[in-house]
Amino acid sequence: MPGEIFALFAAVFWSLHIIFTKRAQYKNSLSANPLDPMVGLFITIFVNNVINVFAMIIRYFILEPFPINSAGFIFLVFAGVTNSFIGRGLLFVSVSMLGAARAGLTKATVPVFVLLGGVFILGERLGPWNWAGICIVLLGLFLMSFDTVYRDSKKQAQTNNDLKKRDDRLFFIKGIAFGLGAAFFMGTGNIFRKAGVILIPDTIFTVFLGSISALIACVITLLIQRKGRAMLLAIKNIEFNYAMSGACASGALYTLVYALRLIPVSIANPISSTETLFTIFFVWIMKEGKKEKLGIQTFFFGVIMVIGTIILITL
Repeated sequence: MPGEIFALFAAVFWSLHIIFTKRAQYKNSLSANPLDPMVGLFITIFVNNVINVFAMIIRYFILEPFPINSAGFIFLVFAGVTNSFIGRGLLFVSVSMLGAARAGLTKATVPVFVLLGGVFILGERLGPWNWAGICIVLLGLFLMSFDTVYRDSKKQAQTNNDLKKRDDRLFFIKGIAFGLGAAFFMGTGNIFRKAGVILIPDTIFTVFLGSISALIACVITLLIQRKGRAMLLAIKNIEFNYAMSGACASGALYTLVYALRLIPVSIANPISSTETLFTIFFVWIMKEGKKEKLGIQTFFFGVIMVIGTIILITL
């Protein structure tokens, strides 16, 4: 039971992470000198690492040392790059295109990729109920995506020509594709993370190594794109919502990794993916709906996806 509780806390932190990301992107879009989305991602990962450095210092003085396993080290590095850098980077793009709640619904397909990865990589066997849960999650995703594209395209058609309508539909389809890509890489990263935790069962070091790997990958990418000065300016004038997004991501990583030490990844991941409903709840309670209207259909399709994850957990 403690593992499931920590996975649920991870869901709460992930939902707050995506809300603050959307707030930062919305505020950024109104700025005279908007940040590049990749620079925004860099800030969140940078905040992760600042928190992790302090956590590692405290860990060094309080807890016993642990042996470093080379295979576990490699798994954790891959986990950081695929999950915290590539996955979250694609999620940032999806949030900017679909909005926080809808991007959160798309990201809820992470358990599907985790289960498929378990089958083909870890050799796990799936029963009929596992496949039923996967189908229900994908059904909810399809209905939500189709409804979003249809309603927004229909709204545009009232004032714009057919070409604009097609462009608008393509815009939302791209947002969904980025969300699915984020889910795939996050799911892959969690499989690597589970393998690493088995070999190096230390929560703080696991999060630290994954985050520092993601930071290095992000910095290299930005330097290749000649955005080093933008990184320095972003650190000097750090935006509050991006900082909070990074802090919430840290909370999610610590609680999720601890959950992975106690329960299988096929259980921890679907529970943490219930962030879908938490995201919708926080969108409403934090009055984010003024910027992003959510209809009853969006909520209903989200519930369908959550039902699928519940089946994956309990049956």
